[in-house]
Amino acid sequence: MSENINAGTNKLPGVGCDVVSCKYHGTDGHCHAGSIVVESHSAIRKAETFCGTFETKASV
Repeated sequence: MSENINAGTNKLPGVGCDVVSCKYHGTDGHCHAGSIVVESHSAIRKAETFCGTFETKASV
């Protein structure tokens, strides 16, 4: 069973997601997690941050 989340349910306003392997990635290109955590204490550039909310989507 796929855990892909479809558009229209629990979308975080303004939070896009293009990581199709994440279980919170919606088919509408938005994040559907209840909330997100952006991590990296020493980041000074965007490329040095990462989504701490990421969870790998279960196999189909």
